[in-house]
Amino acid sequence: MLHVGLDLSRKRIDVCLISDQGELIDRFAAIPDRDGLYGLVRRVAAYGEPVRAVVESMNGARFVHDELVAQGWEVLLADAQKVKGLAPLACKTECAARRPVVSPAQPGGTRRVVLGSNGLPGSER
Repeated sequence: MLHVGLDLSRKRIDVCLISDQGELIDRFAAIPDRDGLYGLVRRVAAYGEPVRAVVESMNGARFVHDELVAQGWEVLLADAQKVKGLAPLACKTECAARRPVVSPAQPGGTRRVVLGSNGLPGSER
């Protein structure tokens, strides 16, 4: 599975692809309109793996969510206000900050934290 962190702004989406092993695969930007999201889906489809994405809940996030779900992605919305106190685990603008949220357990006690629909850490995997 590919884990995708999406940082949405008015003019672009910063994209960060992370493997199940927590390794950075790619970073790039896409346009946050229907055509740009279609291009994003095509680019990520080249890896041939299922996709789980996280996008911060803000203006436009529902559109991005719905478009990506229609293309077969699993997409979670993270509420920035609810995770604000969890800074190291929250879905922040830096790709590296997303890594603990979407990465699997690593040797040495690092754990995977998945944000639930309420924006708070849900289950550990």
